[in-house]
Amino acid sequence: MIYFAVFIYLCCSVGGLTLVKVGAEHNNFALNPGFFNLSLSYATLIGLCLYVVSFVMWIVIVQKFNLSYIQPITTGLSYILIIAASIFILKESISLFQWIGLAFILIGVVFMNLKVH
Repeated sequence: MIYFAVFIYLCCSVGGLTLVKVGAEHNNFALNPGFFNLSLSYATLIGLCLYVVSFVMWIVIVQKFNLSYIQPITTGLSYILIIAASIFILKESISLFQWIGLAFILIGVVFMNLKVH
């Protein structure tokens, strides 16, 4: 059950960030003396809601795991998923150094999960 919480956390975190990025071009922000205007797109609002859900899930997750174990793993996995979302959803190009960094992250996630006594 707790691994399902990690899965939900990662989906909400990555989905939230991706939707905030998608909606960012339609947002409007103005700060004038005595006047504040903020207009957010639906994609941004849904992204923010998902990000709040991911924060709540994170609280549940850190109650169940050692922080020194779960933080590096979820951070590494979220980096990998963000790059995948950037490629497939946002149509961003990834440089050679980003691919190399992604490989190191993936290797690190694997090493974090090895059970060596």
